[in-house]
Amino acid sequence: MHGGNEMRHASGATEDDQDIALTSNAGSQGHAWQDDAQREQSGGHDAPEEHGKPDKMAVDPVAHSPSKSRAREGKSLEERQSVEYDAPEDYNNLDELIADPVAHKSPRRSREGRGESLEEMRSPRGEDYRPTSDLEMQDTTPDEQDEPDTATSKTSARVSRLATEVYTLSYLVFFAIFGTIARLGLQALTLYPDAPVSFGVLWANVGGSLIMGFLIEDRKLFKQEWGTAKYHNEIIKARREGRKDSNVSDNLAAAKKAHLATKKTIPLYIGLSTGFCGSFTSFSSWIRDIFLAMVNDLPRAGGATPEARTGGQSFMAMMAILLCTVALSLSALIVGAHLAIALEGVTPSIPYLLGRKVMDRCAVLFGWGSWLGAVLLAIWPPHDAWRGRVLFSIVFAPLGCLARFYASLLLNAKVPAFPMGTFTVNIAGVAVLGMCWDLAHAELGGVVGCQVLQGVEDGFCGCLTTVSTWVAELTALRRTHAYVYGSVSVVVGFAVMVIVMGSQKWTDGFAPLMCTH
Repeated sequence: MHGGNEMRHASGATEDDQDIALTSNAGSQGHAWQDDAQREQSGGHDAPEEHGKPDKMAVDPVAHSPSKSRAREGKSLEERQSVEYDAPEDYNNLDELIADPVAHKSPRRSREGRGESLEEMRSPRGEDYRPTSDLEMQDTTPDEQDEPDTATSKTSARVSRLATEVYTLSYLVFFAIFGTIARLGLQALTLYPDAPVSFGVLWANVGGSLIMGFLIEDRKLFKQEWGTAKYHNEIIKARREGRKDSNVSDNLAAAKKAHLATKKTIPLYIGLSTGFCGSFTSFSSWIRDIFLAMVNDLPRAGGATPEARTGGQSFMAMMAILLCTVALSLSALIVGAHLAIALEGVTPSIPYLLGRKVMDRCAVLFGWGSWLGAVLLAIWPPHDAWRGRVLFSIVFAPLGCLARFYASLLLNAKVPAFPMGTFTVNIAGVAVLGMCWDLAHAELGGVVGCQVLQGVEDGFCGCLTTVSTWVAELTALRRTHAYVYGSVSVVVGFAVMVIVMGSQKWTDGFAPLMCTH
């Protein structure tokens, strides 16, 4: 799992591969350079303060002066007119960007080549940590510093904090709906007679984790950052200067760290990672399937009745669901990061003006408009079957996603070695799903009541809980803390499900649903 970087150091590697390897190996050398306090910001999305606490990474991208020939040509309009998001610092409490799945070579975080662990990012040392300023990243060699034609004025504006939060929430609403539809659709596709895997949520968890790994490692989609491809330019600079300059690796590591922090202030990135990946995966549905496997009540294609089996066989089925999901989701996270590196040459970049001027504003229309449309269709459906299949799930999905988002902002930085935000929403989602399952199988509320409960299970609980962020946190924590966090999450979640669903199963039993799903 930790050998991703060695692959990129093989002889015959391309220039891009060498650049990426240089980026990963430079992590341990950038701390002294970054400890100089940053005293000026270029500006960006006005994201909430909670987005910044867990990582304690540089919130501003680093800049450098281009070569003379490049400087004389003048900067593009996007470089001269930078509009930044005024992102609150608490946006850094989102854990979707803390993992670096392929940058770790040693089992111990303290060794060279290993990225900072989540605990180190959230340690008290980080409270006084301030990222390095753009000015300090400038290549101030005398021959370029004194050139009058290298100075290019740059108009910097800042998107208001209110607008930044509106854009962020709009993306979350839109991608929560999109992720829910993708999860339900994939479950329907993978549940068929004699399927090798009988619980469809596995592939949704694997797919969401793979996309999360890609987003974490990718440096091309958001290359323009706040109007200037600063991290990309640092890699080009490193390619030009090679490894002869000892400062190259320091600057490159700091540039990567600042680029990762900058992505967290971009509403579109938050929508894709927290919104889509978090809603595509579901921790509560996974724990429910573990319990149903234990009691031999997993849903079959076509509603087939499960065959009787022994307690030992039920235990093996339960462990199969547990181990397969954890192993495949962690593997998918790493494969996604490898794909980001392998596809770097063909991955497009989102144009700066397109993202800021067009996509952000369209997200407000499409996000809230889609949610409103789903509510209206649920009230006046063209056909009653629509309600049971997807409409109520879409109605409740954004509520779960937004609840998870704000819980992460408020709680994730409380305990450095144990992400309380993700843990809290996962356990709460398990409890709510268990209660809804009991009510739906108790023949209460009629058909519409059954459909509403199904919508809460698949929509609200599915988006409130997440596996993609959970496995990203497991890769970011130190090994001991990762095992403790992962084990406690599964054990507590399963215990809650046994109490909630077990009391119904072992007393009155589960009655057939009154609505089709």
